[in-house]
Amino acid sequence: MTQQRGFTLVEVLVTMAIFALLGIGSFTVLDQMSKTKTQSEAAREQLQQMQFGWLMIEQDLRQLVNKPTRPNGTEVVRRYVSNDERVTESDSGVLALVKSGYDNPGLLLPRSELQPVIYRVRDGVLERVSFPYVNDRSDEPVVQPLMNDVEAFSVRFFRDDAAGDQQQLQNQGIRAGWQGSWDTEGDVPKAVEVTINSKAYGEISRQFLTAASTAVSVSDEDSDQ
Repeated sequence: MTQQRGFTLVEVLVTMAIFALLGIGSFTVLDQMSKTKTQSEAAREQLQQMQFGWLMIEQDLRQLVNKPTRPNGTEVVRRYVSNDERVTESDSGVLALVKSGYDNPGLLLPRSELQPVIYRVRDGVLERVSFPYVNDRSDEPVVQPLMNDVEAFSVRFFRDDAAGDQQQLQNQGIRAGWQGSWDTEGDVPKAVEVTINSKAYGEISRQFLTAASTAVSVSDEDSDQ
């Protein structure tokens, strides 16, 4: 008669330890895969944010118009694009302009197709602030978050003397090339350089043509309130 032999305690413990190690290993692999997926999704979202933000800036600058403004009935402003931080509160830098292309099918709405737009940074978020009317800023603006974790935002402007009287500009102390501010009335820069410093991508600078030579000129009579 054959005697059946069972597992010893040591064998049982060794088997349990092996299965425990396999379980821990499987969990570690799955956890790492989950973290990698989460990080990939976060990186993809950051990339999409950055691409969309740059696209909005480019579109607005390409639709820049020569439009004098009178915000809320104040003195007429003939600086068509500005990085003056007095325009709005910003943690780092400002870009303000008036653009065309504000859809108003059939002119059914009591406004023009022009729109004032301001880029600013609040609590690390690059925001695009737009108003429904060029001069009346009393309505609540539309604030559109574009990029997170923005540490710095700055703007420079390029002047091309070929577009005007070089001697007259020199007499006014205005030089060609890249400038840190735009104080010239009745004119728009040839190009605008925007620099964004973010935690995810560091410092990125892009330069955009404004089509200044063919920029749309709009008088006060052609605009809305």
